[in-house]
Amino acid sequence: MISRTTIGSSFAGLVRYQFAGRRDLPSDKQAEVLAAVGVRADSATHMQRDFNRGRQLNPNLKLAVWHTSLSFNPDDAPRLDSAKMRAVAEDYVRKMGLDQTQYVIVRHHDQPDNQHLHIIANRVGNDGKTIADGQNFFRSKKVLIELTREHGLTPPKGLRPDKQHPTQLRGVDKTRHEIREALRTVLASATDSKGFYEGLRGHGVDFQIYTTKDKRPAGISFAKDGQTFKGSAVHRSFSLTGITSQVLANQAAQQATQALAARQVEKAKVGVGSHPAARQPTAAPKQVPKGPELSAAERKWQASYQASTAKLAQVNATIQAYNQLVDSYSQHLKAQPAEEGVERVLKAINNDPPLAALRAELERQLAARAYHAAQWALSYGRQAELEKRAKGNFLGYKNAQAKEAAQMLEYLHDPNKALPELLQPRLLEFARAAKVAAQSLLAIGFEAKEFYQPEKVAMSLTEYAAKREAERKLVVRVRELDKAMPAAERAEILQRALNRHGAATAVRHSVDAEGRQVSEVAIGYSWQLARGAVKEISLLLDWVAKQPGHELQESELHRTQRQAPGLQDAQREQTPARTQRRHRGHRL
Repeated sequence: MISRTTIGSSFAGLVRYQFAGRRDLPSDKQAEVLAAVGVRADSATHMQRDFNRGRQLNPNLKLAVWHTSLSFNPDDAPRLDSAKMRAVAEDYVRKMGLDQTQYVIVRHHDQPDNQHLHIIANRVGNDGKTIADGQNFFRSKKVLIELTREHGLTPPKGLRPDKQHPTQLRGVDKTRHEIREALRTVLASATDSKGFYEGLRGHGVDFQIYTTKDKRPAGISFAKDGQTFKGSAVHRSFSLTGITSQVLANQAAQQATQALAARQVEKAKVGVGSHPAARQPTAAPKQVPKGPELSAAERKWQASYQASTAKLAQVNATIQAYNQLVDSYSQHLKAQPAEEGVERVLKAINNDPPLAALRAELERQLAARAYHAAQWALSYGRQAELEKRAKGNFLGYKNAQAKEAAQMLEYLHDPNKALPELLQPRLLEFARAAKVAAQSLLAIGFEAKEFYQPEKVAMSLTEYAAKREAERKLVVRVRELDKAMPAAERAEILQRALNRHGAATAVRHSVDAEGRQVSEVAIGYSWQLARGAVKEISLLLDWVAKQPGHELQESELHRTQRQAPGLQDAQREQTPARTQRRHRGHRL
């Protein structure tokens, strides 16, 4: 699936186009309302009125219209009925936080080669609070990946091999993925051709360099399990030029480290020879104790850990730059604590998704000050006029208007004066405005730390190795036995049961040589889950292994470990205390 979200200010045009704009088409190509929550779906007029009635709970919100279009992969079209599309859309609504407001789901049938639907939602929640739209692109991208796996849908064509979960890959795509991971691991430390060659051979990968007629290197290819790929076909960074650049960079880093160590030794020699104390006999230096030897698991995952740590450092560098930007905005408002300063910061922020929360806070401050100014103009801004009117005419006679002015002045002199239950609408509006205007105006600005993005904390090598060692992956293959309960339905039931206990799952549907439906459930879980969760997952897998039409593809070693009594406790004893604390609060 792919999505596109826009935020707007008017429900009228959007509702008419999505709901009623296809009434002139044949009946099988008109729009179909799959779900309508909090709004009527009998006409575009009623739907629009209901949305506008809901937005009155927060009339100050200008951009109250949320519109998302969801387009499905054409490969899924044969099995996409309205019930399936509604289930996917409602899960999307829930995961995006739109289930606590009015929304409507509309399916369009006018493009058979592009199965899609539209979601129209009110950004004013049922409680009157604004539903945040910050970072909706990144949140939607994450949700679509989850829904693709949970509902067994086909990923977008342009993203299939690289974006699918590794357990979903088959054939050529799986081999390409394995070569890519081997290259990433080897190139993290290779400094010469020998290290590069031996590292790849350790992963079962061969390579060949192609040359031109004059014997100049022109390209590189990699082979594994009978499949051969050009370097750039594995990934653009694994062309011959890219690999050469990375090896040279590794060499430069190694040489810099060696040069630094040599300079430190030379400085130590110079210092000892020139210092008077060097002429005196000195005691032999104490032996520095060696650090503990790495365990087998730590050696196994060391290269992967280094690559993970390097990626984490890049992520934290981005976060640090973001936090520095937030600091600069905060300092600017401290120097210019007025509406003009806020306007400059908002202009600089523009529509940057990571800064959406900060933008919303500054817009709230501007709106609060504008509202305060309006209430002041309605109350204290009229004080001179009211004092003149309250005096009556030149004879001292006070008519109804003079008496009303005198009452209004009472609320200006005493803004805390209680409001009677029965009060004329004009006087009630004035009294409320006076109460708001009497309150002190909040200062403009914000504490930068409240809008910081937290940096990611790296695990130690011991924790990382324990986590990776605790990972278990397997596949359950479900074959169709009869039409009463299709394989896809049984696979989805199993998937939901496993997800409830913390397992990560992905479902893939296909048809075997005999034309029967086959579904594969790729499963991943960790021994570091709560004790009860691992036990329930193990019981489910044992049950599945006994069911007709189910084939459990699990390594013998992992099955033996899973079924061995007390083995999980032994695993926990080897897990670092910090990791244990992190998972102790897990609930089933």
